[in-house]
Formats: sequence, structure tokens, C-alpha cells
Amino acid sequence: MKLLPFAMLVLSTSLILSSAQAADQKFGADRHQALGLTCENCHGPDKANPKEVTIETCTQCHNTKDLVEKTKNVKGANPHTSPHYKDQLECTNCHMQHEESVDFCAQCHQFDFKVP
Repeated sequence: MKLLPFAMLVLSTSLILSSAQAADQKFGADRHQALGLTCENCHGPDKANPKEVTIETCTQCHNTKDLVEKTKNVKGANPHTSPHYKDQLECTNCHMQHEESVDFCAQCHQFDFKVP
């Protein structure tokens, strides 16, 4: 029976530490929140069943053509247009909002994109 309080202490300590580590990192959702957006802006009003974020969600605020123009001089290739997807690759393939973003293209290519 003495093991249960110890296990609860270990679990609560690890949760506190992981929350503190997550608070130190800035993800896309943090940047959106700093601009005054809420979870509901992207995930809809149903907190019990939030909607999946798609390119259509992102392009309500982020204009695809503007992104293509803004990144046209990125070394190697423009990350917002490609021979595979044109300018229609799902944003969340690279831009994670609740975790570190990734370079989706790096699965096959070596452009070394720095994804914010």
C-alpha cells in the first residue's frame, strides 16, 4: 500500500516537469495565441470533438499565393510549391501547432528547410 503514494508522487512530478518543458518551447499554437486567436478559431467550437485542421483552415488567414511569393527565393526549392503538390500540400505536414515542426520534404530530398 505504501507504493501507491510513491507512484502518485512520481507521476505528479513528471507531469509538472513535462508541463514546464512544454511551456519553454514555442510552437505554432503559441504564436497564434499571442495574436489573440483561440483554439476554437482553428478547431471549431466543439471542444469534445475538435475538427481536424486542414489546408482550408489555414488558408482562411494565410494566403497560399502570398506564401509562395514570400518563399520564392528559398535555397534549393520553394517549400510552398512543388512538382508533387503544387501549392496544395497540407500545411500540417510541416507546420505542427502543438509540437516541433518538421521538414516534410526531407523524407526524400535534402533541401534542409528550416520550418518555423
